[in-house]
Amino acid sequence: MIRAKTLVVLFVLWVFQVSLFAHLRPFGVSADLLLVAALVGGIAGGGQFGARNGFAAGLLLDLVIPGPFGLAAGVYGTFGYLTGGFSRTVDSDDPRVLPTLIGVAAFFATLSYGLALGVLGSEQFVEWGLVWKSIAVAIYSVPLALGVRSLYGWALLDPTAPRTEATRSMVN
Repeated sequence: MIRAKTLVVLFVLWVFQVSLFAHLRPFGVSADLLLVAALVGGIAGGGQFGARNGFAAGLLLDLVIPGPFGLAAGVYGTFGYLTGGFSRTVDSDDPRVLPTLIGVAAFFATLSYGLALGVLGSEQFVEWGLVWKSIAVAIYSVPLALGVRSLYGWALLDPTAPRTEATRSMVN
């Protein structure tokens, strides 16, 4: 049941990404909702879940963007795993953790994706504009993470499992 709800969340976010967020470009940069989904998935479900979730989100994005197929899946899966692993080492009850972690991870994920494109032959992505794009995506990702977090709270909530303190802190 959790996997089906997670796929529904990813599909809904993908539809919003390709229909609405692809056309909203304040300061010339669009928000990356699927990257936010990968990072929040890592925070909500841990490193393994973040890796699987990020890989699936990246594959959905790879279906609609030009470039090497699988690159977004690899980068998003890696950063979903890293974010999930790192979130377990910090105090998750502190309200500053989610925005800070999402912002920093989104910055480095966007930077890594652009550099990987440069290594694979797209030199136009390796310039100072990549730093600006990474900063803008990080700033856009922080408020989006709050909405995506509530979607993952619904997706990861197993109605048959007993509610414990650890479960409440993971999904809420």
